[in-house]
Amino acid sequence: MSQNPSRRGAIAVALSLLSAVPLTHAQGAAAKWPAQAVRFVVPFPAGSAPDVLIRHVGAKLGEKWGQGVIVDNKPGGSGVIGMNAILAAPTDGYTFGFVQGSAISVAPSTIKGVSYDFNRDFVPVTLAAVAPFMLAVPANSPYKTLADFIAAARAKPQGIEVADNGRGTAPHLASALLGLQSGAQFLEVHYPGGAQAMQATLGGQTQMMVETYNVVAGNVQGGRMRILASMGDRVEAGLEPFPLASKTVPGAVAHGWFAVIAKKGVDPLVLAKLNKDMNEALLLPDVIAKSRELGTYPRPGTPEQLARYIADDRKTWQDVLDKLNIKPE
Repeated sequence: MSQNPSRRGAIAVALSLLSAVPLTHAQGAAAKWPAQAVRFVVPFPAGSAPDVLIRHVGAKLGEKWGQGVIVDNKPGGSGVIGMNAILAAPTDGYTFGFVQGSAISVAPSTIKGVSYDFNRDFVPVTLAAVAPFMLAVPANSPYKTLADFIAAARAKPQGIEVADNGRGTAPHLASALLGLQSGAQFLEVHYPGGAQAMQATLGGQTQMMVETYNVVAGNVQGGRMRILASMGDRVEAGLEPFPLASKTVPGAVAHGWFAVIAKKGVDPLVLAKLNKDMNEALLLPDVIAKSRELGTYPRPGTPEQLARYIADDRKTWQDVLDKLNIKPE
């Protein structure tokens, strides 16, 4: 039986209103977010630089949201334990990750049994901060510039010792990248941690160490170490005295970095609000000042920018790992 035009029009309007209900409901729920405490899983121990940074930023977000911000430390396994904790959380928009880049770009290629895949399991929210690696030598080092150091290493392959905090760690890979880009062959010396690498360099057992500025700053400011160069991609505020390594060795760019990520499946409207609020908090003057104290430098942006950053970072370090023949173990 045919229906008259007005009846058909009424039915069409009713159906369109019904179909809009889920979307309207979702938009309403996102507009009220957060309605409870928000948790950030941090794959670092309490008191570490990224932990201190997210707690400082979290306090600002809590004030803005009128909700608690919980920092949940899940250290260990080069970030894998924390990544798995994010993956095990519900997609209700109340658990996110504040993670280090190496857990995304390096760990899956160096640690056997890593089951997560970033592109499959997670979504980017924003890059939060970067920590460029510094090339530091003892104050009495004969090498006054990075060019001096590279020339000596080229003249004596495997004869110039460079300290890092462990095979396959970000400082080791940064040192290896410097060697590959410059054509120099360093003798890479791996220590259990940054403190041991520092003592070895200060004691003359190694000629240079690779670490972020906050690790070496005390000895630099105390006159016991000098920085030959920063491996940053630009001169950060407060690091103006240190030349960029890339000016001497093109392509010698390496950062530690920290980002906000979410498990795939979280409401995109919630992610957009988190991106906006997080980026505003990262650029508050006292957050910038705290970040600089920690040797990190805010670098907020869009999810799309973080996705490109991750893709480039993964390619850079996979190329280095392949050349070093480092396999998951």
